[in-house]
Amino acid sequence: MRVAVVLVALAVVAGCTSSGTAAPPPTPFARGDRPMAPLTGGPLAGSGLRLLVTGARAYLLDVDSGRRTAVEGLPPGREYWGFVAGRRTVVAAVKPGRRDPGRFYVLDGVRARALADGVWAFASRDGRGVWVTRPAGSRCELREFSFAGKALRPGFPVGCDEAPFADSVLGLLANRNDGTMAVLSRDGGRPLSVSRGEPGWQVLGATQRLALARSVGAAGRESLALLDPATRRVTPVTSPATEGRSVEAVPDPAGRLLAVRFGDPAFPGPRQYLDVWVLEVGTLRWTRLPSMPVPAAIKTTSMAWTSDGRLVLTGDYVMTDKVYPAESDYASLVVDWRPGDGALRVKRLPVARGEIAVFAPR
Repeated sequence: MRVAVVLVALAVVAGCTSSGTAAPPPTPFARGDRPMAPLTGGPLAGSGLRLLVTGARAYLLDVDSGRRTAVEGLPPGREYWGFVAGRRTVVAAVKPGRRDPGRFYVLDGVRARALADGVWAFASRDGRGVWVTRPAGSRCELREFSFAGKALRPGFPVGCDEAPFADSVLGLLANRNDGTMAVLSRDGGRPLSVSRGEPGWQVLGATQRLALARSVGAAGRESLALLDPATRRVTPVTSPATEGRSVEAVPDPAGRLLAVRFGDPAFPGPRQYLDVWVLEVGTLRWTRLPSMPVPAAIKTTSMAWTSDGRLVLTGDYVMTDKVYPAESDYASLVVDWRPGDGALRVKRLPVARGEIAVFAPR
């Protein structure tokens, strides 16, 4: 059973552990009504990190100083969300409670410049622009735009409820209504085959050469594999010892590592379970991040790599060992970890509940 050290957890909320030293290694999984230890780590200072914070407002947050800078040029009275595309930050502005198309903006410094209208967008694999899904009659159209707002290739029709959501080494990834995933070509959207005789792969993320994918068998058992589109080779990957299901994989800048987020939306009971592991692509060796697994509001969490090879996590984390945490038991944190480090570096963020923070390159 994991035994939470509440004093250590409270010290993390303040920005450091009680001793400022590395946290002890995690103990076995918690189940049922037993305690689950919160995230711990040393203080985070001199990080140089910047975050985009969105919700009912949009602003840039300097992690070290706490300074907030409002994003200029966005329409008022909207809800906002954002993501990173290459070295640029993109912000969406949508009308609250409406399914009308929103507008996507690219940040030039702290000013937002209109890019395209649409209902969904995601980064181009090469970092040169974004793919935008827009209504087109009874269906939708998918088109790739440069950061200057210029169409990079002809658009093509897609189902609005089955539109692509990511650009990978395999092609454009789209979720079907039946829970399976399709891979489409970038030119025209034709279906692509990703491997020889392998059923139902769902891609979690990809380096420039390989994609990490999962398949779920009839008994609900999950299998992982690396897919090589150049050779159509499938290399099985042994899953790490975690209670969560794989959610996403984010490559480091060098393409040697994949940070893989595992989670469970209700483990145990009302608490949600987050577990982050890093896969070394060349050796298939897994490394679990210090302090993992932890209770967290997994829909608020995000992962990104900095250009100098640090992994950055953000999100709302439960900072007590309560099985039924209250609102006051959550804290919005930014977490910094460099591969090889024995402890995380952690800082509490001055953001409101309901606001989402994501890494924003400078």
